[in-house]
Amino acid sequence: MKTVILFGSPRKDGNTIQLAAAFSRGLKEKGCDVRTIYLNDLNIRPCQGCLTCLPKGVCKINDDMKDIRKYITESDLIVYATPVYWFAPSSQLKVVIDRSISFFDTEYNSRIKGKKAVTIMTCADESSDTFSPSKDMFGRTFDLLGISYAGSVEATGCIEKGVVKDESIEKALKLAQSLL
Repeated sequence: MKTVILFGSPRKDGNTIQLAAAFSRGLKEKGCDVRTIYLNDLNIRPCQGCLTCLPKGVCKINDDMKDIRKYITESDLIVYATPVYWFAPSSQLKVVIDRSISFFDTEYNSRIKGKKAVTIMTCADESSDTFSPSKDMFGRTFDLLGISYAGSVEATGCIEKGVVKDESIEKALKLAQSLL
């Protein structure tokens, strides 16, 4: 299974990477091809709402989104990994989601229908309710794109770096293995 991890945290050594790495390891151990894209390192401009992309799926903005679009198109599984800030995914990931309008045609049929998606989220709060608005947004986005929501891993209490609980890391590993 070909997988792309859209890594939305600005920190490559924080908590979200612990979960993403465990998930990636679970897939790689079974021979899957996994590519992690560190969105914070890329130049991705916000969607301009012009809909120029609809006829051919090509955005008029010449930035790194063209590569992300290619990796998403080539993958069977898309992983959205993000810390949750203010009840929402990071801005690094949100801009990619907004630019996903290019996956529709002029009749709003999805060009990536049938793919699977997983979310990996961390937050500082101890309440898992903090993830509810993001999970709702992801669920609606995946429904619209015709993507099946294959699972989610959430870790609360992630204020300091490296504090993801072992049970959350294990859940990420098991979720990855369950998809094969």
